[in-house]
Order: sequence, then structure tokens, then C-alpha cells
Amino acid sequence: MGAEFTATMGGVSFDHDVTRIVAGDAESLRARLVEILESMGYRVLNENPIQARRGATGLAKSGCSQDILDYRRSLDIGLKSAGANATRVTFAYTVKGVHSGYVTKGDHITLTREAEAIIALAQSRAALSYCPACGADGVGGTRFCRRCGAPVAAAAPPELDLLRFTADANASYKNILTGVILILTGLLVPALTFLFGASVSVEKLLKLTALMAGLVGGPGVAFLLAGLWRLARAIKRKPDQEESYAPSRRGAVEGLNPPDTAALPPQSIHQPIQHSVTEATTGLLPQEVKRTNDLK
Repeated sequence: MGAEFTATMGGVSFDHDVTRIVAGDAESLRARLVEILESMGYRVLNENPIQARRGATGLAKSGCSQDILDYRRSLDIGLKSAGANATRVTFAYTVKGVHSGYVTKGDHITLTREAEAIIALAQSRAALSYCPACGADGVGGTRFCRRCGAPVAAAAPPELDLLRFTADANASYKNILTGVILILTGLLVPALTFLFGASVSVEKLLKLTALMAGLVGGPGVAFLLAGLWRLARAIKRKPDQEESYAPSRRGAVEGLNPPDTAALPPQSIHQPIQHSVTEATTGLLPQEVKRTNDLK
């Protein structure tokens, strides 16, 4: 991830576009996208077309963050019909304020994962259109049922976990690469001085080595450890727990919810001993013969 990179010393802004085909009409999808953007920290400036902005957070305020999702960015979303019950959704990102470090291919992939997570969250809101507790319709996009007050929430889609892992892995990669470059620089300068500086004394060489270790090697080790720690945290992070199974709408409406097995009678009572077909029908033979004789 991130093998291709662009140096950004001095500040830079770059664009990134993502296009996907999503089921549903444009207007209903527009409302859900606006809601999801606001829940993810975006400030929606306009709804038609959708224009949203998000400010810098953390180290990105100084332009030094390795996580592209921390930087200030604008997002324009275009919706266009792509056939019956299908919409072409185009995400146009503009990331600003990257004053140091570099922009990698992994940064572009991270923005793509965010767009896919936004779409997945919007679709999950549309899928849950009824209350799992009482079966009432029209609860999509609300947090609580208007009829019974039960919380209404869908399980987090896997695209959201994929976005978090991609962002953490990309930032870890950039931290590790930066640390390795700084450490090698700290070792290379004294080595070159020793090889080509014939008149340099051993005392001056040791001082230079200590100076480079403090100025470059120390930060390099810090970047390396931070990258390894973040990568280990991303690998060990567990996905969001899904909600427990909710009864279907049909069961909630018709009163066909699964019974409480703890309140059922013992096994020997509600499941009587099974007899063979021969034993169950042998006692009927005399009655059938008698009825046949009466008819004659």
C-alpha cells in the first residue's frame, strides 16, 4: 500500500474522485447521504448538489499528520440517475493543508474506502425501514420508534471497519517509512564523513555521530515505534459488534415471535412417546370390519 508517493514539502492540495452505482432513487439517497455526512463530522453547506466540508483534526492542524483523514477536506457529491431504481454517485474530494510528509497511493485508497463506507451506511439506514420491536413502518432514518420508543439502529457495515483498518495501516506505513529514512540518514552522514573525511579526528567523528543521533536518529526511532504500535493496534482491533438478532416484521405483527423455551413444560410432557404406525392402527381394524358388515 502506498508504493507510489508524491512529496508535499511546503504545502499541497490534491483531488480524488470516486464513482459508484447505488440502488435507489436519487432523492431518497440524497437525504440519507446528508444525514450520514453530518454524523461523520462533515458540515453540509448545500444539499442539492451536496457540498460538505470538514476541518483538520489532531496533528493535521499543523500539517504534520500521517493520517489523510485528519486533514481539512471538501467533498462534493453528484447524483445522477443510472436507470430504473439506480443512481450514479460521484464523490469529488479536495484535501488541503498537507504541509509536510508525502501523499501516497494509500491516501487515495483511504479516501475511496471512506466513500464506500458512506454509501454502505446510507444503504443500511434504508434497509431498516420498520421497528424490530413492534413492526411499525416508517422508522428508517430515525433513532427511536415513534410508536413504542424502542431504539432503532442497524449493525455497522463491514465497510466502516475496512475504512478504519485502511487508514491505520496507511498511516503506519508512512510512519515506519519516515522512521527508517531518518535512521538511515543519521547513520549515513557519520559513515560518509569517516570514509571521505581523512582529516577528521576520532573525537570530532564521535561528536558528529552523537549530534546526528540526537537530531535525526531519535525522531526516526520515535516514528518507527509509533508506526509499529499503530499497525499492531489496527491488526488487533476487533470489528464492531453486531446487534443481536431481532424478530422479523411478520413475527412482530402477527404475534408469531419465538416462544420462551424456559417456560415450556418438560421434554417428556410436550413430546409424548412415539408409537409405530402398526400399533396405532391395529385397534381400528375391528371397527372398520364392523362398519363394513353393517353396510352389507
